[in-house]
Amino acid sequence: MDTHPNNRGNVMSTTTISNKAFRLLALLHALPRAPQKKTCAQLQAALAEEGYDIGKRSVERDLRELSESQEFRSLIICDDRAQPYGWSIHPEKHLSIPGMNTQLATTWDLVQRYLKPLMAKDMLDKLSPVFTEAQRWLKTHRPTGSRPWSEKVAYLPRGYNLHPARVSAELADQVYEALHRNRQMDIWYKGNSEPQRVHPCALVDRGVARYLIVRFWDYEDYRQLALHRLSKVKILDDEASNSRQFDLQAYLREGGMTLSNGETIAITLRFTGRASDHLSETPISDDQKTNALKNGDTQLDATVEYSEELKWWILGFGCQVEVLSPASLREDIAQQAKLTHALYNAT
Repeated sequence: MDTHPNNRGNVMSTTTISNKAFRLLALLHALPRAPQKKTCAQLQAALAEEGYDIGKRSVERDLRELSESQEFRSLIICDDRAQPYGWSIHPEKHLSIPGMNTQLATTWDLVQRYLKPLMAKDMLDKLSPVFTEAQRWLKTHRPTGSRPWSEKVAYLPRGYNLHPARVSAELADQVYEALHRNRQMDIWYKGNSEPQRVHPCALVDRGVARYLIVRFWDYEDYRQLALHRLSKVKILDDEASNSRQFDLQAYLREGGMTLSNGETIAITLRFTGRASDHLSETPISDDQKTNALKNGDTQLDATVEYSEELKWWILGFGCQVEVLSPASLREDIAQQAKLTHALYNAT
């Protein structure tokens, strides 16, 4: 194994040097930008989350080493006006990210734009220097006359654009922290005066609303809580049961976020004119089949999950679609059409 003599005459392995270098880098990223600050104890906890189990004294030595080094002397601030001391990054200095380039900077810029609502506050705090460096890189390395990639692309969900449900930043931060740390919570739903104990398992963003998937008390079934309907939450010290084993992707594949009982049905629909043209490019199922009829209409056959979303989707076509089978779905849609007709023809 390669070795390196340190200035005390001892022999230090390259593995030890490498581990310390990565630990110092993690410590730099854990420092918030002033005026925010963190104590040694808080930084020790942040390093522990990253897998660096070191004592408070070691953190203090690392901070002194960084703050006295030529490279970081002007970057790191120590607020020693009161105990415990607070450490931070100078608000007007930039922490260079190793390996940053235009592709990485663009990726981080898109992450900040589109994934920020899905990130816990402590994650955002750790990534703040990366976001800042990415923005700085894009500004200083932009080709003359060219717009950045993030201004050339956009994500626009299909459907009518509703405003997202309002969730207080403080409440969202608490929920995200409990989810991130795998901690139980007491929650107060709007209109209820008594708290409920929940085990948070996952979070799903549906564009206009965010839903927390939880288990209540000691029950085994999973429920969904709309974040905007929570009035108060309290993080507990007890670990959330089974949250580490919860498989979100399997839950979604099995229809956990759909309003259905899991029943699968074969449907036959008749679309008028060209109302179904887009379904040849974006089919509703793997076994979808379309057949052009002599009168210009299109018949569609597919196997789908029987859900409220399916009914809403069909109703969205109005008079451009007719349900041929199954009879139960045809009756449901026909009843909705009758009620709509009665509403518009009421005296």
